[in-house]
Amino acid sequence: MPNIDRRTALAAFAATAAATGWPHIARAAVTTVRFGSVGGLSDAGIYLADELGYFAAAGIAVELLQINSAPTLVQSIAASQIDVGGISVTPGLFASVALKINLRIVGDKQSYRHGFSGQRLVARPQVILGSEAATIAGLKGKNIGLSTKAGVTYYLLDRVLASQKLTLNDVKVVELPYGSMFPAFTTGAIDAAIVIEPALTEMLQQGAAKQVSDMIEFAPGGNMTNVPLIYSETFAGNKALAQGFMTAYVRGVRVYNDAYERGKDKDRVIDIIARHAKLAPAIVRSSFPCGLDPNQHVTTDVLDDIQQFFVRQGMLAQPALMSQVVDGSFARTAVAHLGVRT
Repeated sequence: MPNIDRRTALAAFAATAAATGWPHIARAAVTTVRFGSVGGLSDAGIYLADELGYFAAAGIAVELLQINSAPTLVQSIAASQIDVGGISVTPGLFASVALKINLRIVGDKQSYRHGFSGQRLVARPQVILGSEAATIAGLKGKNIGLSTKAGVTYYLLDRVLASQKLTLNDVKVVELPYGSMFPAFTTGAIDAAIVIEPALTEMLQQGAAKQVSDMIEFAPGGNMTNVPLIYSETFAGNKALAQGFMTAYVRGVRVYNDAYERGKDKDRVIDIIARHAKLAPAIVRSSFPCGLDPNQHVTTDVLDDIQQFFVRQGMLAQPALMSQVVDGSFARTAVAHLGVRT
């Protein structure tokens, strides 16, 4: 939890910012919001909103909690141990509706879109063949590393294999934490994997693996949220606080996009991300940028396709209604205030 000095400083910042007209800073006290994710550079919007004072201006102090897997994150947010999460799409996310837990997908914390892909398919150099298609076809019978089967990367792997008329039964999926994939490559325990930043760039730079695909072509429509921003039911019910968080977050995301799309203050943005992620700025600078939607749009038909995949895999008993899972109202309100980004 933040200490008293930090709370006092943030409250003072919020009081000062109130005089400048920010709409969500009337509250005198600072409210701690617990944010959980598996970590990685896709937390950049959170880091920037925190560092640049956008959360403080909304009367919010963010407590960052790293949790190692998407299923554990779902359990944590369902138990109100965290308020907001960046959670990979999982069967448990959709199953929560039937259990009356009522988690809310409210925005985008990582996505695939043109020029932005911080999660890629890589393979041992010995497995790389003459083209992407040939390498994928050559994965038949190979060991493929995934952080979990109960997640969106399993869905994406299915689409990757299908492009070369292979199925999930044609490979052996090895479930590993991202941090264990590098040594698994070096020992030959896995032949390929879908990896996120910063582990991705470190792996490529050390020569343990080479890129096979940036995965964008396998994301439906070339634009897909694979890690949505999620509110707990309790947090979503606190409308003013939940809206203040979203509006501050959107501001942070837009600073990120300004840096990577337009080069605006890019060095400063990289330094902020590196410091919060506890990485060398050189690693962040050389990493592939992940997608963070500046309008926080989430495509419900893609989410529905993912959950239908989980049903076919026997991971989900029945699909949920998207209207019971996705709540775009907080993002729409933020965009109405800040303006639409194209």
